[in-house]
Amino acid sequence: MRENDNSESQKANSSLMVAAATAAAAATTSENKEVIKIDNFNLSLQNNIKNCHSSQSSSSEEIEFHLIKYNTPLRPKIKQIQYRISNEILKLQNIFNELKTQDEELIKKLNISLKENNIQYSLLISSDLNDNRKSIRAIWTSKIVLDTLHNQICSISSFKDLVENLTPSLTVLKSIRSLLSSHIRESEHEFKNISDLLCDVLFNAGQLGGYLINFKIANNAAVDITEAALFKAEHKIKIEFLPIPKVIT
Repeated sequence: MRENDNSESQKANSSLMVAAATAAAAATTSENKEVIKIDNFNLSLQNNIKNCHSSQSSSSEEIEFHLIKYNTPLRPKIKQIQYRISNEILKLQNIFNELKTQDEELIKKLNISLKENNIQYSLLISSDLNDNRKSIRAIWTSKIVLDTLHNQICSISSFKDLVENLTPSLTVLKSIRSLLSSHIRESEHEFKNISDLLCDVLFNAGQLGGYLINFKIANNAAVDITEAALFKAEHKIKIEFLPIPKVIT
């Protein structure tokens, strides 16, 4: 009898232990599911917040882009600047082509004069050639600068871009005006008109976008633009133009 009782007791204890283990496992599984649910909720919430910020940022950029491209005070003036700069680029290209033709003719004349040992005439032609090269250098430098400004204006997509890209152009245009003054006097008036339009657009952009103009940074950028253009012009002359023969007196 005692053996049967002990057996019954052991079976009961074993059943209780199995039941307890099953309950603990169930509780652990339930907790894990809850944690997973909470984590999924947090992840979803974070994604929603990110999407919200991204949407707001994208929306803000679209509104700003719309204001710049289509706002009544800005759009016609920006279009006018693009149009005027494009016209000046075409003019400079045509003048460059004419000067290049003249340069080739002067080189031929100088070579003939040197063969004839006509020193006085050779010196005169050499002087004309040097003056012509100065004009060519000024013309092509100015054209490269205007190409750069035009590309910058076309790529503007925010008030920050507009202010940062157009502010240096005021200094650049001033440099071009002084550079071209002794070569193309009629360009002075047109460049002044472009500068006035730029000032007007920058003033409006500063008010609408709330951006302050940093003229120190703008002037440094203007110097970089001008120096890069001058370097490219010098390189073009070395490649496309014959060296000027020396006149030995």
